[in-house]
Amino acid sequence: MGDQALELKAAYERLETAIDEVARLESFEGVMTEWVVICASQRYADDGAGVTQVGTLLPEGGGHVPYHRTMGLLDYALTRMRAEVARGDD
Repeated sequence: MGDQALELKAAYERLETAIDEVARLESFEGVMTEWVVICASQRYADDGAGVTQVGTLLPEGGGHVPYHRTMGLLDYALTRMRAEVARGDD
């Protein structure tokens, strides 16, 4: 395993630890079984055009997480968020 692969593995381990810690502080109970982090970044290309990058971070880089599990979790979260918006929750 190369240096970059080792760094990436260590970073994912720190991310999972951080997610567990935030969940604990947010009063989640039980064992974390699944997680997805959605992130977006904005930058400018060499020609000045704006570029938005949207990505997902999954446990251990996502290689072993089936799409139906990830998509189900995202769909559930999106459905809950839509319900909150419809109720006017802030």
